[in-house]
Amino acid sequence: MIWLVWSALIGASAIWAAHIIALAAMVLPADEGFRLPTALLALAVTFAGVFAGFALSTKRDIRLAPEFGGIVLGLTVAVMGMTTSAAHVIAGADSNGAGFSLWSLLLSACLGAIALSFVPQLRSRRALLSATLFLFLAVVTLHLSMPVPETFASQLGLLSQAGLLSEGQMISVALLICALCAALAATGCELEKERKEAARRAYQHLSLQDSLTHLPNRHYVQKVAADLLKKADQNGKICSVVLISLDQFKAINDLHGYEVGDMVLCSMAETLKNNLSEKVFISRFYGDEFLIINPALNSEDEAVEFARLVRSLARRPIQWRSYRLSIRSSIGLAVFPRDGNDLTKLVQRANLAAKQAKSIGGNLIQPYVTGMEESNRWETSLASDLRNATLENQLSLVFQKQNLTKTGSLIGYEALVRWRHAEKGPIAPEDFIPIAERSGIILDIGNWVLEAACAEAANWAEPVSLAVNASPLQFSRSDFAGLVSTVLIKTGLPAERLEIELTESTPIEDHERVHETILSLRQMGVRVAMDDFGKGYSSLNTLQAFPFDKIKVDRAFTQSLETNPHARAILRSAILLGHSFGIPVIAEGVETERQLEFLKEAGCLQVQGFLFGKHVLASQIKKKQDSLQKTGS
Repeated sequence: MIWLVWSALIGASAIWAAHIIALAAMVLPADEGFRLPTALLALAVTFAGVFAGFALSTKRDIRLAPEFGGIVLGLTVAVMGMTTSAAHVIAGADSNGAGFSLWSLLLSACLGAIALSFVPQLRSRRALLSATLFLFLAVVTLHLSMPVPETFASQLGLLSQAGLLSEGQMISVALLICALCAALAATGCELEKERKEAARRAYQHLSLQDSLTHLPNRHYVQKVAADLLKKADQNGKICSVVLISLDQFKAINDLHGYEVGDMVLCSMAETLKNNLSEKVFISRFYGDEFLIINPALNSEDEAVEFARLVRSLARRPIQWRSYRLSIRSSIGLAVFPRDGNDLTKLVQRANLAAKQAKSIGGNLIQPYVTGMEESNRWETSLASDLRNATLENQLSLVFQKQNLTKTGSLIGYEALVRWRHAEKGPIAPEDFIPIAERSGIILDIGNWVLEAACAEAANWAEPVSLAVNASPLQFSRSDFAGLVSTVLIKTGLPAERLEIELTESTPIEDHERVHETILSLRQMGVRVAMDDFGKGYSSLNTLQAFPFDKIKVDRAFTQSLETNPHARAILRSAILLGHSFGIPVIAEGVETERQLEFLKEAGCLQVQGFLFGKHVLASQIKKKQDSLQKTGS
């Protein structure tokens, strides 16, 4: 709309001034002059008509809109000519503008329509020249059709009448008004350009700034990184690149809501800004990751010290209402020029280091070391091979006994998955299970393990229980209860013999969905145990949130109870906790008689471990068919 106003203002004033000059240039043997109010009225009519014609020609939702706009423009030029001619007073003339013929009106309208028909293609120089030519012809046609009086009065002195301007004065007025309109339009255009440039700069600034924390984002980092590294190189300095990756940030969003998650990010940003030097570049790099660049360090030891400072800041508890949120973070460190000469490589290596820190427990600093890329590629390759493991029969099951603590009687088996890679040979569970968890492949593996284990247990001679591990991903991202029901029906295993062990070492994403799944399993008779108690991040909260049927204490406490008094205290507390909840506690990892005696005295009802035998294959467990054959013989 603004550009239409400027265009109409310039076009109308130019057409009007050209017609005024054409009228004043006529050489007549009589006195003549111009009525200024009528001439200005002609200018106003011209502006309104030109604006209407231009506006109509830009309408895309009206068929033949440019042609209709051109007709309005052509008729406006004709009406302007009549009105301007009426302002031209000639002493004794028979006619002052009433003699325009119909053909001139039609010709102006046609030429105007042709001129504006090129509006949709104005980006083309040819279309622009054609539109200009036909618009010029429309105005020229008006000038050529101006009526010339045939008789004149012999007396002079017409200019002495009040309100009339001479030809020279009117030309000056017309040129002045045309120049003012052009200057106004030019000023408006410049202001509009400046406004657009200011908006562009504002948008560019916003595009380089994180809207939540108001820190620079990764696009801005890439923009200034080369200068930071170049400056550090010129000054002979070491540049440290520290990547903070918040541990369990999704769990914060799930437990407390996204509002609290945003508050944590903003609080982290404020803490970093308020406690680090102005020389340090801080940015929110991606999601729950912050990137910090310090280009003014003197040695690699200082880079490590700086990373420790960052870790201490990142670990500060955050107060929210009555809660104090403890923030855990995995920190990766890469150093320029030792670990790379450009930011892309440095960030990539800091990110690899942060992933490594998270994979070994999180909440620590991990400098980049040579070979991490190979390790990451190995993990990626392993994940790719793992997807085909169930299809190519590379997975197998072994079973570990579960026994009563006091008598040693067998009460069940736990099914454990093993993977023999076609080329790499046996892959340890501690190597491929975390990869399966991170990649989501655990869903397929878990489904295979459940069905294969239930099919085996249904054929055991002794109707002991079967424990099968399940990932929180299976509980929250699939219809796990429906799957278990289908497997039980397919294999014929009674529901009361199946026990699902939900590992507590992996964060639970969807608490509501997991809670509903546990209730559904219990309703069909399947027991649900809490696995790896004490190893995870929020054991007591998890135990309180879900209705478990059993607590399984992590093997790390059992295996260190002979030497570590803290492990003994934790085991006693876990057993008392189970008694208070009215659910049994099973301790895994029992390998010695001393461990067994301690657990007996502490009141632990069930145990599992190598003390009662190594893992056994499915073929080593007595089957119903074998039992029947012996009975028959």
